[in-house]
Amino acid sequence: MIKILVIALTAMALSAYAAAPGPDKKQDTKPAIAKEARPEIKLSDIPGITTPDRTPHACVDCHANHPEMKMDFRLTTVLAKWHTAGADSGILEKAKAAAPEGRIPTGKHPDIQALVKVIPDDCFMCHVRDSRVAPPFTKLLHEIHLVGGKDNHFLAKANGTCTSCHKLDEKTGTWHLGSGVEK
Repeated sequence: MIKILVIALTAMALSAYAAAPGPDKKQDTKPAIAKEARPEIKLSDIPGITTPDRTPHACVDCHANHPEMKMDFRLTTVLAKWHTAGADSGILEKAKAAAPEGRIPTGKHPDIQALVKVIPDDCFMCHVRDSRVAPPFTKLLHEIHLVGGKDNHFLAKANGTCTSCHKLDEKTGTWHLGSGVEK
């Protein structure tokens, strides 16, 4: 039902855009854009909305162990490395940009092996919205996954979208973060 509503609302918005008054109408005070110069607007593939959801558990579906590539990208593995060796400079800069005022992240992450079982739900023990000790989760994750355009792996290589993390409950129309146990 929600998918039909999203498609219907998108179609109405596109119709309104296409029917917008042209330059010969008095109420149009903005410079006209030639019809041939108007961009074609298409309903995009939105995972979990208009196409199947490849990441229903969000973080843990992307941050996985890939033995075929000899890469263990599970968050508990990555954070264990940050506990001993520290985060790389790119991540550290993003953590600094998201950090609470007066806090300067060092790149070292506390040992969370015994605490974190469900990701990202358990991350909110420290990374809450108004945290004064750790970068708030929302700000940090948006810095990591959405800043950098074509140079950002999440956007350019993993084809990440908002719905890679944010999940729509079709019954209630509310959003939540996908969460799960690492595999």
